[in-house]
Order: sequence, then C-alpha cells, then structure tokens
Amino acid sequence: MARPQGGKLTIYVDCGKYLALSPYSWFGFTNTIRYRPLLNAYGVSVDIIPFFLGAARENVGNKFTPTPPVKEPFAKQDSEMTGELLGLRVVRPKDFPILSLFPVRVATWVKDHYPAEKFEATFPAFSSAYWSRGINISTPDGVLQALDGIFPPEEIKEIMQKAVTPENKKRVVDLTMSAGAFGAPWIVAVNSDGLRKDWFGNDRWDQVFYHLGVPFTPVRILPPEEAKAKL
Repeated sequence: MARPQGGKLTIYVDCGKYLALSPYSWFGFTNTIRYRPLLNAYGVSVDIIPFFLGAARENVGNKFTPTPPVKEPFAKQDSEMTGELLGLRVVRPKDFPILSLFPVRVATWVKDHYPAEKFEATFPAFSSAYWSRGINISTPDGVLQALDGIFPPEEIKEIMQKAVTPENKKRVVDLTMSAGAFGAPWIVAVNSDGLRKDWFGNDRWDQVFYHLGVPFTPVRILPPEEAKAKL
C-alpha cells in the first residue's frame, strides 16, 4: 500500500553561503522552485528560508575552514558544471570572499513583509548579481544594483534600513539558530508519517523525494534507441 501523500520540505539558503564560498544555495533554491509545483501536487508544502550559515555553523561547532588548495580545481569544475545543468552562469567574483550577513537580513525582511513573489525574485537576484556579474552584495551599493528592477531605488533604501533594525536582526538570528544546519543549502523534510530527516547540499534530491514518498525517476542513462527517438 502506498504511503499517504503529504509532508513539508523546508530549505535554508544563504545569499552567498557564508563568506560567499560557493553558489550552492543558489542551486538549491533553483531546484526547489522547479520541483515545488509537483511537490505541492503530492500534498507537500514548501518553505524557503534565508539564513546566515556562518552563525549556524558556529552554533553546531562546525567552524569555517578555508578550502584546501588541492580541492579548488574540483570546486570550480563542480560549481560551473552544476550551473550549466541548471542554466545558471557561474563566474568567480573579483571580490571574493564576502560576508553574506547583510543581504541575508535584506532577504529576510523582504520575505516577512512582501508577497512571496518578491522574495522569490530577491534571492536569485542576489545570487546572480554576485555569482554571474561580480557585484559585491555585502554593500548597500551592491544591494541597490542587485535589486534594481525588483523594487524602486528609494524602496530598496528603505528596505535596507529596516533590514538592520534590532527586530529584523533578531529574526535572522532566530531562524539561523533554529535550522540545526552545518552547511547550505540545508534541507529539512517531514514526511506524511511525521518523520523528519535533514540533508546538506544540492545533490541529495533522490533521498529527499524517497523520504517524502514522492514518485520520481532516478538518474539513468538513456539507451541509444531511446536517445535517438528524442532527437
């Protein structure tokens, strides 16, 4: 007998992944938006939460360490190829790394005080601004450039002012500490039986869907005759 449908998927994303070391929160966000309609069709609700990974890591004792030089070529290859598969352009920015706390605060204010579509435009705008266009989103000027076209300039300035109020700063802290995350994106899935499991990264979707009881097709190689039929 099939498991009853339903459950909830929550994904925590950092606007730059703590000191902006990788674009994987961007990848996780992009996949979540793509998967959401069918997850909803199976009764799974979806929530996307901006958080500050640096504090989350400190909270669970996973302190930041620089990427060893031997891993840097693979990290570059992996992020670029993942971006290509998702249709995203990834270029290492000139200002690298940066602190992502300010844009996380801005994204949190937008999520809490604007319609969902505004937040869902704000987060990828930050990601593409930094990872595709090299805009330093940790500065007010960078935020103005990144959110141009989503909000009028004067409204962006007002949002930035409200983002650094004590109330919003506390909101970011509360969301960050509640995640229990040691990396980003951080995915929390509760299935229809109420069982929770957590994942780190953008490459665990098969496990997430399996846990949620959502029908999916695992990665497979197409037979030559099937590939030809698709041409």
